[in-house]
Amino acid sequence: MASSSSEPMSRCRKCGYSAISGGTEWSRVESSLGTMTQCPECGSTDVMTGL
Repeated sequence: MASSSSEPMSRCRKCGYSAISGGTEWSRVESSLGTMTQCPECGSTDVMTGL
């Protein structure tokens, strides 16, 4: 898990994984809604960004 107090964080609402928003740790998936952030730990796209 990456951390930095000066950069916004994202957190998965399903498993609690967190890392820097937009970081390479996060997966990206394309859908009819556009590009979505996907948790690398559990695969959920229920991610809160910019925390």
